[in-house]
Amino acid sequence: MKQAKVKRWISYGEAEAFERSIGGWGGWFNSEEKGMRWKDFISEKYLDERPYFEAVRVAVLENKFRFTGSGHQSDNQGVPQFSDDTVGVFTFRAWGDL
Repeated sequence: MKQAKVKRWISYGEAEAFERSIGGWGGWFNSEEKGMRWKDFISEKYLDERPYFEAVRVAVLENKFRFTGSGHQSDNQGVPQFSDDTVGVFTFRAWGDL
């Protein structure tokens, strides 16, 4: 499995210029059914996207980031740009799932 690393955090508008993105729609993660453990969330992701989700997790924990789906979409530094220039763009609910 390849490695991914968050290179920097950019705005949602800036992210629109990038060709490759991960993320998408959310609200599918049922915490009542499966719990709120990271391994439960990551098990639902496609294998090729897992390194990106792990990279976001590491960056958020290392930097003690706390922001909502609104912050993800409206802050100047709410979208992760990865080392291979893939970006992570999510709906409000998808960011909440993450």
